[in-house]
Amino acid sequence: MTGPPRVVLLVEDEIDLRTVIEELLIEEGFQVVCAADGVAALDWLSGGGKPSLVLLDFFMPRLSGEEFIKRLRSTPSLRDVPLVAMSGADVKHADLTASLRKPFELFALVELVHQLAGSP
Repeated sequence: MTGPPRVVLLVEDEIDLRTVIEELLIEEGFQVVCAADGVAALDWLSGGGKPSLVLLDFFMPRLSGEEFIKRLRSTPSLRDVPLVAMSGADVKHADLTASLRKPFELFALVELVHQLAGSP
């Protein structure tokens, strides 16, 4: 018997990196919803999307990581969703569960996703 699907919301504007991460997580058994920026991610969330985990590129066009976090955490049903920032800079924010500094090892990402979102 399998549990509910584990959905990872991947918010990344670099298409090559987004594609690699998406394919890797699908191979690991996760469902992946991709958004090219924070606005697209918020659109999906406002339509009722409920991820098990959010992977967030912190510096993106149209909506900063800071503003995305503020909006995500202001939604009661999404306050406790684990949130991981991915950035070329060291990112510190009280509402982040973890952060990965780019470039990161893909196995480190997979391990963190399994730890925070559970196994599919």
